[in-house]
Amino acid sequence: MGTQASTDFSADKAEVRRAVESFLEHTLFGLEPSAVVDCARYVALGGGHRWRAIVAVAAGRVFDDDALTIGLPGACAVELAHAASLVLDDLPSMDDAQIRRGKPCVHVVFPRWAVDMTPVLLLTTAYAVSLANEKAPHGARIKGALLLSQTGQSMIAGQAQDVTQLFPEESPERRLLECYTLKSGLLYAAAAKAGAMLCGAGDDDAGKVGRAGLNLGLSYQLMDDVADVAASTADVGKTTGRDAGKWTAIDWLGVEGARREADRFRDRGLAELDGFGSRADFLRSLVMEASYARS
Repeated sequence: MGTQASTDFSADKAEVRRAVESFLEHTLFGLEPSAVVDCARYVALGGGHRWRAIVAVAAGRVFDDDALTIGLPGACAVELAHAASLVLDDLPSMDDAQIRRGKPCVHVVFPRWAVDMTPVLLLTTAYAVSLANEKAPHGARIKGALLLSQTGQSMIAGQAQDVTQLFPEESPERRLLECYTLKSGLLYAAAAKAGAMLCGAGDDDAGKVGRAGLNLGLSYQLMDDVADVAASTADVGKTTGRDAGKWTAIDWLGVEGARREADRFRDRGLAELDGFGSRADFLRSLVMEASYARS
């Protein structure tokens, strides 16, 4: 990637992040104040690299230059859903994490009753902003909201697999990849596919872009396993070492093997974008850059 392309990529990411932060601030500060809303603001604002939202906008740009305007509510809906999943992932009953996005996890700071209600608020707000998007066609909004709902159901199934670790003795790697697809990959896939649909993509093209997002998500998840053993909390802004006792890609492949497998998913994601020309360069750059240090 040349210097100009790198500069454009960095500028594009920064533009989306600013727009997402502004939209989320406007949305969450427009809610009736409560301790639950305080939790939602704490979780969703002022942190994270907005990777999934950027994927949604980049996917939309393959089909419409005005993707940021058209797809911003949908991109923010994905961010809100992701924020809800982070609250749940970090709970003492799940990963019992202490640090997320460089600050104490929400359950460390706020009353437990308010924290318990926060994912519901975040998800219902996600559906509201997605469906109220007047810049996108009505049918595309409905499809996007349904896709987000289906993805949420999949994420719960994947998290259940991750918590229970009920992997078969024969071919546990197959079940592990299924778990990673459900709990992580499909949200990236939904972000990409919904972003494309909101900007006018047909079913076939939206499917290709969605599969690119899926492979990006799987690449990221494998690198997240690497980060848990090879990076510091300061590097990634969240508690590392949380996977001790779990069977992960590191147990299956080792650190370098997990890196190579992540590269293979990256290459599959790029292959899905063949034929889209330079309009897909923003999304290609995201697929190529995915790693634990940036997600």
